[in-house]
Amino acid sequence: MIELTVTSIPFVLRILYLRWKGIPITLYNVHIALFVWLALAFIVFFTVFYYYPKSYTGFVPFRTVPVVSENGGTVTTIEVDNGSRVEPGQVLFTVNDTTEQAAVKTAELKLVEIEKSFALAEAEVRSAQASVDREKAVLQQAVEVFEDQEELRARESSAYSARRYEAAVADKAAGEAKVTQAQALLDEANIQLEEVLAAQRDSAKAALEQANVELEKTVVRSQVNGVIDQLTLHIGARASQIASNPAMLIIPDRDEAHPKRIFAGFSQVARSVLYVGMPAEVACDTNFNVAMVDAVLPARIVAIQPEIAAGQVTATGRLLEPSQFATRGEVAVLLEMVYPQHEEVLVNGSGCIVQTYDRNLGEGVFGHILGGLGIIKAWGLRIKVWIALVTGVGLAGGGH
Repeated sequence: MIELTVTSIPFVLRILYLRWKGIPITLYNVHIALFVWLALAFIVFFTVFYYYPKSYTGFVPFRTVPVVSENGGTVTTIEVDNGSRVEPGQVLFTVNDTTEQAAVKTAELKLVEIEKSFALAEAEVRSAQASVDREKAVLQQAVEVFEDQEELRARESSAYSARRYEAAVADKAAGEAKVTQAQALLDEANIQLEEVLAAQRDSAKAALEQANVELEKTVVRSQVNGVIDQLTLHIGARASQIASNPAMLIIPDRDEAHPKRIFAGFSQVARSVLYVGMPAEVACDTNFNVAMVDAVLPARIVAIQPEIAAGQVTATGRLLEPSQFATRGEVAVLLEMVYPQHEEVLVNGSGCIVQTYDRNLGEGVFGHILGGLGIIKAWGLRIKVWIALVTGVGLAGGGH
């Protein structure tokens, strides 16, 4: 409408001239002005639409965190309500923990039992060590008797007795065998103490830790800062473990690294005009007000998705049919507010119109003319916002 009004000036001037001269207005004497009007309208329409692309599919994206219970069970307490603010670690709700408590108690008793086994094993080690010392002492005595008999035999003493010598040899061999047996029992006791029981204690500690982990799962806590929404849980209900059917949602707070942005889709034809840093204006349905304050917000493009999502191909058992991609995808663009304070007036999920303004038009006369035509789109956006506010239909729809 604005484009038609601007380009009609030559036609209007021709009409006024003919009236001033008193010449009857006919198609013949206004056909040149009418042709100029149509030509100018075509040029302005093409130029404005091409260099100043607009998107009606903008929105304020946000994420939600579904809350589910890792251990399905009967809900026993609910600590929050819709609209409650939560912080990381804050309890949201709990489920019945009877089974988990019993598992923890069993694991604790098993660990105590193993700890007491250590005292018994240490006593067995001391007993085995005493047996080794005793058998070594007996062996030492047998060795001394054997050495005495060996010396008497070597000197061919009259005190030498073959029977005593053979007895000394047998006693020495028996003593060595008993020492070996006692040492084996000591080694076995040490292995039982230092390896077997130690491994059993580590296993019992791991089992207790796992039991405590399972017990902790019965207490569902928040992992983020945010606000509770869509709380449908009630005491006595069965807590869901499926993310697609959560007990509640948390809308997390945004941090400085992830400000509120506008996500919009443009026609593929506009891809050659759009660029990162391109200035734009954003008008969202939820920002309408009678005073028109913060109804149109300045923004800029911060990212352009290099791929067209509609062309994505996944491996299937069927050959691709090009007709499946007849619907053209959009160029996905991410915009950021020029002034950070405007992020506060954006409502998550709000639908928006995004109007871009090309500033890479050159420094010549033609570039300045193209740059001046941007005022048409700026006024058009504001008029559309005003009409949408008055009629109450919002910014839904298409066209330019």
